[in-house]
Amino acid sequence: MPKEITTAVWIKNTQNNEWFDFLRLNLDAPYFSGNRKGVFMIWYVSPGKSRVIKIGSGILADQLKNIRTNPQVLDFTKNGPLKVSWVTINGILKEEELLGVERYLYDTYSPLIGEKSLGDSIKINLL
Repeated sequence: MPKEITTAVWIKNTQNNEWFDFLRLNLDAPYFSGNRKGVFMIWYVSPGKSRVIKIGSGILADQLKNIRTNPQVLDFTKNGPLKVSWVTINGILKEEELLGVERYLYDTYSPLIGEKSLGDSIKINLL
């Protein structure tokens, strides 16, 4: 039976309890210092339909800054605002679990961009 983590906390904006706007999120904020790692998900929101665009893992600020320069991702802004959330390894995930969680999310949401992780799937609670 695959491993399961039921205590994953998806990070939201504490000021308004909403998902972060991917393009406006301050990736130089102190929160991201110290090379904070996690598994992230980026999606667009439009009336009646939302789709996951990209799922990944690693050093969050570095990964997200890189994706902000990807024209393939930015093209989805025509469908609606881009949102982002993540689960960190600090207290929830161990380093070696990142790829397994990424694999589970990929299998669950079928993102529009990216490749499936090679890790063994680790189930977590979803958004």
